Order: sequence, then C-alpha cells, then structure tokens
Amino acid sequence: MSDSFLQRLVNSFESNGSRIAMRIVGDDSSSLTFSESLQLIRRTAKAMETAGIQPADRVVIMGDNHPFWAISYLSVLFCGAIAVPIDPQGEMETVANFFEDSEAKLAFIDSRQIERFSQIEEKLGRKTKCVVWQNKWLTPDFRITELSNGFTGFDNFIASAPEPDENYIPRFGGDDVALLIYTSGTTGKPKGVPLTHGNILAELDGINEVLEISSGEKILSLLPLFHAYLQIVNLWVATTYGCEVGYLKELSPNELAYAMKEFRPTILTTVPRLWYLFHKKIFDQVASQRLPVRVFFRSLLTLNGLLRNTIGLNPGRLFFARIHNSFGGSLRLAVSAGSRFDENVAKDFHRLGFTILQGYGLTETSGAATATYANDNRVGTVGKPLKGAEIRIADPNSAGIGEVQIRGPIVFKGYYHNQSATAEAFTSDGWFRSGDLGKIDKSGHLRIVGRAKDVIVLPSGKNVHPEDLEIHYLKAPEIEEIAIIGITDTEAGHAGAEKLAAVIVPDFEYLRSAGIANSREAVRFSMDSLGRELPEYQRVREYIIRTEPLPRTATRKIKRFQLKEEIDRKTVVEQKQNVRVFPAEDSAELLSKPAARLVFNLLSRHGAATTVIHPKKNLEIDLGLDSLARAEFFAALEEGVGTTIDAEDAARLLTVEDVIQFVELVGNPSSESSAGVNWSRIVTEASPNMPEVTAVLKRRSLFTIFAFVVYKLFNLFCRIFMLLEVTDREKLQKLAAERKKSGQTFIICPNHQSFLDPFVLCSTYPFEVFANIFHVGASEFFRSRLMSFVAAMLKVVPIDPDTQLLKAMKAGAAGLKCGKILNIYPEGERAFDGKLHQFKKGAAILSSELVLPILPVAIDGLYRVWPRGSIKIRPAKVRIKFGEPIYPQNFSPSNETNRAEKNMQYIKYERLTYRLRSDIEILLEELR
Repeated sequence: MSDSFLQRLVNSFESNGSRIAMRIVGDDSSSLTFSESLQLIRRTAKAMETAGIQPADRVVIMGDNHPFWAISYLSVLFCGAIAVPIDPQGEMETVANFFEDSEAKLAFIDSRQIERFSQIEEKLGRKTKCVVWQNKWLTPDFRITELSNGFTGFDNFIASAPEPDENYIPRFGGDDVALLIYTSGTTGKPKGVPLTHGNILAELDGINEVLEISSGEKILSLLPLFHAYLQIVNLWVATTYGCEVGYLKELSPNELAYAMKEFRPTILTTVPRLWYLFHKKIFDQVASQRLPVRVFFRSLLTLNGLLRNTIGLNPGRLFFARIHNSFGGSLRLAVSAGSRFDENVAKDFHRLGFTILQGYGLTETSGAATATYANDNRVGTVGKPLKGAEIRIADPNSAGIGEVQIRGPIVFKGYYHNQSATAEAFTSDGWFRSGDLGKIDKSGHLRIVGRAKDVIVLPSGKNVHPEDLEIHYLKAPEIEEIAIIGITDTEAGHAGAEKLAAVIVPDFEYLRSAGIANSREAVRFSMDSLGRELPEYQRVREYIIRTEPLPRTATRKIKRFQLKEEIDRKTVVEQKQNVRVFPAEDSAELLSKPAARLVFNLLSRHGAATTVIHPKKNLEIDLGLDSLARAEFFAALEEGVGTTIDAEDAARLLTVEDVIQFVELVGNPSSESSAGVNWSRIVTEASPNMPEVTAVLKRRSLFTIFAFVVYKLFNLFCRIFMLLEVTDREKLQKLAAERKKSGQTFIICPNHQSFLDPFVLCSTYPFEVFANIFHVGASEFFRSRLMSFVAAMLKVVPIDPDTQLLKAMKAGAAGLKCGKILNIYPEGERAFDGKLHQFKKGAAILSSELVLPILPVAIDGLYRVWPRGSIKIRPAKVRIKFGEPIYPQNFSPSNETNRAEKNMQYIKYERLTYRLRSDIEILLEELR
C-alpha cells in the first residue's frame, strides 16, 4: 500500500523532528518532540511484539489525556494490533463488559486506574497484562504495587524489549482493523465499532479539506481522547500535519484559563456545552455593565456580523480584543461536534469574530461525515458531506425531514460480535442508518433535527424533538442543565401515550449570586414564562429537580434512557413532605456541635423530605423544603440563635453545611429553643409601633384623597379598556361597615394573576377601605424612585416574606393591630395561565391568631391583559368577584384532643388555607 495513515505519520514525525509534538500545558517535563515521540512509538510497539501481542490482538487504553496516552495508542496501531480506547470514568459494569467483549490481551492505564483495573480483573475472574504510565502523578508506592500485583511500569516495559528497527515503516491494508471503539450508549447497550486503517485515511483526507491544517498549528485538547471525534483532530490530523497538541492537567476553569494564556491555541476542539459556558460568562459580564457600554457592545456585535456576512471582512479580533485574548489571542478556528449547537449561541460567536466549524457524524462513520467549511460556515447547519462521503434523507416528510443515511469509505463494515445489530444498521442497498433526523437545505447543507429514538409522540399525535426545547429552556439563567424526556401519561386514555417532563439541575452559583433563596420556585417561574413562547403542546409542566449532574456521554450527550430508567425506578422523584430526618453516619462529628444539633432539630421539625441528612444536601432540592417550609425554618432559626437573619444572608444559605457554618458565626445556638416557630406568640407580641409599619401607615389625609382620586380615574380606564366588571362588592362594604362600627378589621385575600392586580383591585374599593388598606410585599419591586412612590400610594411595607417571613408576619400583625385592613396574596406569585397555585398559610395564621375574618376575592382576566414575562399590555375582559367572609372561629380542631396544642394550631392553619383556596376556586368558576 503506497499511502497510509502510518506512512504519513512517520513522514511527519521525521520532518518535524525537534519541534514539540505534545505536552501537558504547564508541565515542561511532559513535553515530547516529534523525534522523541516516534522513537517511543517504535520502542513501545517492539515491546508489545516481545510481550506476545500479535496483529489484530486487542489492546485497551484507559486513562486521562496525556502524551503517554497518545504514544500507547499510536504504538498499538504501529504493531498491527487493535487499539480499544475506554472511558476511564465509565461505570464498572460497562468497562468490565468492554474488556470481556474485546478479549483484550494487554492494557495501558494511568496510575489513577490501578485499583479500578484490579477490580475489573476480579470481576472477570482472569488476569490481563497491564502497563502503567509512569509520570509525576504516579503513586509513591508504585514499585511495591508493581511487584505485588503484577503491574508493569511503562519505562520497564519498553526497556525489556530489544532495540527496534529505526527505518521500519509498517504497512497494513485498508481493510485491516486499527480501532475498536465502543459507542457511548445514549440509547441503550453500547456496541463495539471496528474502524480500519482505510477508514482513518479516508476521514483524514476529508477533514483536512475542512480545516486546511498547516504545520505549526497548536491544538488544545479539552475532551477525553477515547472518543472518535477527539481522535480525528488530536491524533490523526495533529500527527500527520506536524501540529503541537496541548493537554490539560484537569478540565477546570483555572486550568483552562491558564492553558489559553500559556499555550495560545490556534485550533480548539470541544463540544457545544463548553461553548455555552463561554457564552454565558461573556454575556453575563456584558449584562453587568452600564447601559452605554451594553449599547456600544451590541452595536459592535451587529456591525461585525454585518461585515462578515456581506463582504467577508472580520474585524472581530480588533473589536473584541479582550474576549479573543481570553482564548489566547491566536485562535484561528474551533471545531465543535458531539451534539447540536444552539443556533443563537453560534450566531453570537460568529458576530464576535470567532470561526466555529460544526461537524456531524458518529463513531460508525469514523467520527465526522459532514462539516461546515471555513469559507462556507453556514450557521445552524452541520455542513456538507466530507470528500468521498454521501448523505441522503430517507423517507422525508412534508417538511423534508427524515432519517440521515450515510455511505462512503468513512463508514464501518459492521459491529464487533453483533451480526443482528449490523443487519439493523444498514439498508438493503448498503446505506448506514444514523438514527438521526435531519433535512438538507437548498444549498446542500445538512440540518440535524434530533434523534429518531428521542422523539416524543404526544397523545395528540404531535412529535416533539427534545433538543429544540432544551435549547429554548436553557435561556433561563436559573437552569444549568435540562433534559426533556417523555414519561408515561396515565391520563391519556390509551397505552403507550407520553407527556413531556423536564429533569432540571439548577445553576446554584447563579442563584446564590442573585440572592434567590427558593430555587424550585425560581425554576418553575422561568419554565412557565419561557413556555408561553412555545405552542401549547411543547410546554413542559412537569419538573423533576435534582442536584446531581445529568448523566452524559464523553461528548456531553444526555443519556436519556438512563434518566427514564431512574424515573421508572422512582430514584429521581419529587420528594414528599414530613418524613423524619436522621443524620448520615459520616456526619456524626459535625452534628455533635451545638449549631449542627440546632439545625438538625429544626430540619426535622420543618418537614425535611429525606431519611438522611448530610452537610452537602440542598435544603430545597434534597431535603424538600418548599418556600414556606424554608421561610418557617429560617424564622425558627432566628429564634434559635437569638438574632435576626438578613434576607441576603438567608438567600445565600443553600445547603445544610452553609446554615451550620452561618449559625456558628452569628450566635449562641440553643437546642432547647429548636421546637419551631410559635406563631401564636409571634403574632401576639408583634408591636403596633413597628417602625417599618408606622412609616407606611402615617400617610397624610390629603395624599390619601389624592391617591383615591387617581385610583378612581384608573378604575374608569379599566372599565373602558378592560371592560372591568365587579360583582358582590356589597360583601366588602358590609365588612367595612362592621369594622367602622365595632373596630374589628379584616384581611382581604385575592388570587394573583398580574402585576396589575393590586392597582385594579384597589381602584374598586370604597374610600373607607382604600384609606385603611396596606400591603406587605417583596422589597425588590420598590427600589426605584417611581416604584417607591407607587408603594406609598398602595401603602406597601417592603418586606419579602420568602426571605424574611418572621418580620413580614410581624408587619402584617402590627398593621392589623392598628386597625388597618391587610391585602395579602396567598399564592405569593403570579399565575401565568390563570390557574390557582399553592396557597401559603400566612393569611390563615394572622386570621387565626388575631381572630379576624378573611374576605376571599377572585380576579380573572388580568393574566391576559399583562401576561407574566411580557412588556405588552393588551385589552381583555377582567372580572372581580367578592366572596363570603371566612371566620377563623369555625376551624378550631376541638375534637382532636389527643394532639399537642401546637399541632392543633397547624391543623387549623391548614384547614383555613384549604377553605380559602376552595372558595376562590369556586368564585373563579362562577366568573368563567
């Protein structure tokens, strides 16, 4: 064979002799020149022959990215054996299956894998000769390990072999197998994919036309080498074109930033997920700047995009020098593959001046089958077929979407030891079935829609592609990861029907920095708001929140089948409430401290939803504390430590460990004071002279009259613009008259649909009610000068109940004790579709402890006038209906004499809250 991958490799290594071929960035001792690399490859190949490795024998390579990884891989090919790259982080059962299926005769591993390899051997019941790479991270006692367990050090392994022939160039046929790569298994059991020397050469020829590689390029490797996509650029291209490859010690933000600066790559290979992180960091920093800076940045972004798209000029490196310098300042192009790339993110990087080439392919197609070219980088597509490859769309629908099928010299011949899977993988006329759905546009570019097996078919017959929805919902800053899957719809009425569900990992760093305490509610709010931008059938209404990262393959594809299995086994479920907590065994020392005992007792009291408590557990996600339980927990904690907890501090305390450390800093915790919140005492002791309340309630009479006139004019506007209709207002007037006569005030409780609710509702009140109404609301909405004026007109006491429940309840009680009328929204948040959300118990507690009636009010239609997440106000019919007063005396659980008095009070709060919600639900039905 006149031309081959190995022939090109030898030619390249000899011509680039003294130049650096590969190194770990920041570790000069790891550097290997091309001459040194070729010598090591020949010596290692000779050592394998001496050890009895024959052509076509399988040799495993398992370890983190390192020059010795590349040397071992290339040596296996050099001696005619078959390299079997394996994920060092793979599940034990899976890795053991790879060893068993491949019948490996030898393994190269790094020192971190010694114990794991021993476990694999024990599981398989047989020994496999193993060579361990010796490097600076090698365990100090390796020599003892080597002698006792039969491992061989890399240096000793190659030293034991005779000197190789320095002029030898191996020649293998195109059909000779070079690699056995096991698929990542996103949809089920992994399969072995044999790739030949001919496959590698065909892929190499095709990809070089895309990248236009030249000697001296610097390639930064960010992802594991065991995946075919990474081998293309980091091993096949780099070795045959004389490129220097830089590996990271570990993939961490600090190491990555250092590598960009020190290594200054010209080519970067990674997956879309990493670009999303880069994008988020860049645009978060821009968003934090002042308005003129943001406007200037956006203007430059638009200008550069226009210049690139019209005349091919790219001054992005000049316009955005600081951003480009953060990537080393020399980046010529980047290659992204492995999963679909968000088109909006791709456009932003294009306008920033970066060239990110998109590739598409599978392990079965030697990595890449299509790619965008530097001079034809069509954003939103995965380009055109590589040289020699052919693409077709099988059975396209009316939109031109069908299965992507591929053939050509890059396509493998069939799965290893799996004839049935091979038969399923190919059509009768020899095309490989990719299992991906796509379409080809008019210019011949391929667009990938999703995986055929991932498509969710709804009872309506609609097809949903989860990746499209995931890209859309990832716009929420509160979400770090999301997987949309189909779960069984038990209400569909027929077998096999599915409905949409989202498994979500919140971005806890963002939540902490933004001071958001209730991550579950913040995520739901964003999901609901973003859902309004989608057709009804694409809206996700079931969420499963988790703290663990989503299971992914090496190229960051979500393992959806694994998530579905976990849900079926009910290992990923929404936690239930009120299950007693017990400390984890490894938390015994921590829980011996007074602060930890206090926190543990309070979590037990406030319904932590797990049988195990651990310092790293998230209060909300792992322990199941909803917003009220969390607020009550912190209210009780304030009593336990004898000091007020600032709202910003409370918002940053996300885990058990956070709370324990905070308690140790701020006070003298007493486990005796950990019985929980005594609402009766708190409400009873609330002072009418509370400064935050008196400052709001002392409004002058002239201002009240002025505000009343303004609201009545607004009411006239509502009757015209919204066709406002108010019924049964006499029930409010009757309560107001009784208040004037007896001095007994009351609480008004409407449902919450829009920011307009308090304005529209207050405009319907008679003067006697309007002059005495007050609210307790989140302070974040009333920080500007305009909103402070609005707050004054509404008499809003700016205290956020979610983070300062104790203070908010005292404020409500103080105002009521002054004879004022409290307007409170039990849902605590706006409903985006007019449906009632869960009610909180605040109104019931105040009503019960102060023996005051609650007036339920139903508001309907305002969610259409000013929808949540929208800046547009639209005309729509609005109705308001007042209900019958609810008196707390009717809800005393007097027949429950066997219960503790405190529990009886909680039962009363719950019953009163349930009645309030039921009454408003009935009122809404009557309005509709």
